Amino acid sequence: MTNKVIDSPIGTLEWCFIDGEGKKDLKGDPKFQIDVVITPEQAKSFKAMVDAYWKENKPTSVKSPKSLGIYPHTVRDEEASKEAGETVYKETGNTAIRFKTGTTFKSGDPKIIKIFNSKGHEVSLQGKKIGNGSRGRVNGVMAIYNINPATCGVTFYLNSIQLSKFIEFAGASFDEIPEDAGEEGFEGVDGGMGGIEDESPDRPRL
Repeated sequence: MTNKVIDSPIGTLEWCFIDGEGKKDLKGDPKFQIDVVITPEQAKSFKAMVDAYWKENKPTSVKSPKSLGIYPHTVRDEEASKEAGETVYKETGNTAIRFKTGTTFKSGDPKIIKIFNSKGHEVSLQGKKIGNGSRGRVNGVMAIYNINPATCGVTFYLNSIQLSKFIEFAGASFDEIPEDAGEEGFEGVDGGMGGIEDESPDRPRL
């Protein structure tokens, strides 16, 4: 099996836990995690690449993967949630790619998720957190996980993030940098990957 270094398509970033203790997984282990939400058009070629990787590297004893690290994107359905008295989600038609990794190396040293701006320069967010609605791409490693024949598939390990649009997470709300602020693209809070060109219709000038 060969791990593959990849960059995600440029998409909308959600559920970004990349510092401190991260987010606990189903086993209770702390993980750094971020979802990249992409359009159906973007998903078509990305899924094809992942499918090809799985077919080339899957264990011979496994017929189908438990998961490929790609999920239908969902949002809270407010009306259905009110009627049901509990949270109900609905699919948006988009796709979420989930990147995650451990918060420490085997040595015990902390893992640092590097942040790059739209021009490819490493920056510091100075303690600020990336909020939902930010845009960018994620660099990571695509790999096969193989716990047993029933628990086998593709996972994406998180290495670094490149931002084209930064929205600060502020608890229950998000403080968006206005598009008419004269910025040329996200430059970093303290103002390498190559430059980033966001193909979304509402992208900022970079």
